[in-house]
Amino acid sequence: MTKRILIVDDEPSILELIEYNLQDQGYEVKRAINGKMALEMANSEHFDLILLDQMLPKLSGIRVLKKMRAIGNLTPVIFLTAVDNEDSKVDGLISGADDYITKPFSIKELLARVEVVIRRTSKDDDEKKINFHLNRAMKSIIIDDTEISLTRKEYELMDFLLKNTGIVVSREQIFDNVWGVNSDSQLRMVDIQISHLRDKIEKDTKDPQIIKTVHGFGYILEV
Repeated sequence: MTKRILIVDDEPSILELIEYNLQDQGYEVKRAINGKMALEMANSEHFDLILLDQMLPKLSGIRVLKKMRAIGNLTPVIFLTAVDNEDSKVDGLISGADDYITKPFSIKELLARVEVVIRRTSKDDDEKKINFHLNRAMKSIIIDDTEISLTRKEYELMDFLLKNTGIVVSREQIFDNVWGVNSDSQLRMVDIQISHLRDKIEKDTKDPQIIKTVHGFGYILEV
């Protein structure tokens, strides 16, 4: 079934750019240009995701989200904002946002975040969660009570992914944090180590459920 997305922004150029790229990915898209219009549409129609600008005329994005959540509307929301500070991000997340992206953003990153949030929130609520954690003393991983040995680099990679659970991380971010910016290794090592980890922890490496690929951007750990 085609996923429906509501884009809320008072800048026509932003609306057109996002709409074009979302439609190109197969999403059904609707627009709103102010907070009041967004709230009415969000509460009267079904959407799988709302891309909500924080600074809107008539009703701010924060107010829209608070009013939605107050009446039990749990539609996933990604905030779009030109304000890049910690307090603003915290306010948005506390109000019930599922993710946050700062303008100017790349379309590739936006599409990756959209894909992740929709995939995460579309899961069956009764889906069995994986019992998953690192044994830091033994440098191993425990999945559903089964302990699996890891190499040093596999452990460091898994540790980094765990610290960023639910967040899309690029191959460059992984490389810089696990191998280091001055490493003699190549970026290709990220894909190789991911493949090794999947061989050890995934039931089906052709359909990974723990370390997932976000095409065109990187990887995400979902547990």
